[in-house]
Amino acid sequence: MAEPRIIAVVGATGAQGGGLVRAILEDPASGFVPRALTRDPGSDAARALAAAGAQVVRADVDDEASLARAFEGAWGAYCVTFFWAHFSPEQETGEAGAMARAARSAGLEHVIWSTLEDTRRWVPLSDDRMPTLGGKYKVPTSTARARPTPYSARPACPPPAC
Repeated sequence: MAEPRIIAVVGATGAQGGGLVRAILEDPASGFVPRALTRDPGSDAARALAAAGAQVVRADVDDEASLARAFEGAWGAYCVTFFWAHFSPEQETGEAGAMARAARSAGLEHVIWSTLEDTRRWVPLSDDRMPTLGGKYKVPTSTARARPTPYSARPACPPPAC
């Protein structure tokens, strides 16, 4: 039998990440093992994940080195950002960049970034039906995630081959 592949899960004590960790744990035949990344491994939620069988590792999206250490030895990662914790599109972009650089540094095979659809197509800055925030956002949590960065993922196969 093949060695189980580790999936590092950012935000593992939250709704999205926690749901993924529990789903992996509920399917022991999947060949995957969840590594729960959290700022506080001593929290009740983190201890519950450890008790259920997850690896629990301290990592913080504002500390790229901690992410790189947490990603080491993993096969893949599920990444989320924390807009609602700080309401800053710029900080969210920084979090995404830190995760991308750490994933590249650790040599991960696969990375999933939980994001939202780019709303600028339907609500451009010129649209006055909705207020513009910070001079450049209609829906900050969607717009910031949609902007291309130097760390944006490349398609698995470049067009037109896909």
